[in-house]
Amino acid sequence: LHLASLSSVSLPTDVWFPCTEKVKPQYSVQYATGYFYNFSNNVYESSVEVYYKDMKNLIEYKDGAQPDEDIKNNADNNFVFGKGYSYGAEFFLKKSTGKINGWIGYTLAWTKRKFVDINNGEAFSPKYDRRHDVSLVLTYERNKKWTFGLIWVYATGDALTMQTERYAINAGPPVDINTNSGNISSINNLYLLAGYGKRNDFRQKAYHRLDLSATLHVQKHKHWQSEWNFSIYNVYSRMNPYFIYFAQKGNTAEGNLQIQAKQVSLFPIIPAVTYNFKF
Repeated sequence: LHLASLSSVSLPTDVWFPCTEKVKPQYSVQYATGYFYNFSNNVYESSVEVYYKDMKNLIEYKDGAQPDEDIKNNADNNFVFGKGYSYGAEFFLKKSTGKINGWIGYTLAWTKRKFVDINNGEAFSPKYDRRHDVSLVLTYERNKKWTFGLIWVYATGDALTMQTERYAINAGPPVDINTNSGNISSINNLYLLAGYGKRNDFRQKAYHRLDLSATLHVQKHKHWQSEWNFSIYNVYSRMNPYFIYFAQKGNTAEGNLQIQAKQVSLFPIIPAVTYNFKF
């Protein structure tokens, strides 16, 4: 199975595509070496690992491909094929005993892909390239009844191919879009076409989130046991990006057209109460 992403659409439009006569199985070779060390009587575990991965028979959608183009056509005709590589370093530290335990992990990584038919043959980052990836997990066992938890995650934003121009048919040269302010010059025409920059040359905002929890362990009975869990998801209500779309105000006929890139986010701060039991 291959994961194919439409880079020109920031919506989650990923497709799992099987191998066919045209789409060959992907192939990769990964090289890794690391150093692992336990200290303080094995209370702490640590590791540092570096890797390099070479990939072949990768697939990507052609420039300008749209999901509806699969209708009345072989879906694999929308793909082009190339190669890629990734490399990076992973750091890990874990405390597995005591009232306070947990772990922290950090990955610094680069991933590139190269297709003769995409991006003028220049290497580019795939959608899910993560330059930085951090995970922190902590647990505090206050006593036999109460356990407290903390999770914090951080990840570099997705790479996307964004609109950089709007073309007005029969109305002169293309008009630049300012993706910060969202304003463009007014034009006097009814028809607009979008122009795109280099493949995956734009990054969404980074994703990060803090979760907290408290668990109350109810006294065990002979045949069953239970617990209450009180949690808060996304404590500081980070508006993490889900997708980006372009809103349009005014019109070309009146010469007051404005276009603005807007971000859609899901799941702000969410409190929850859960009751679990085993028997």
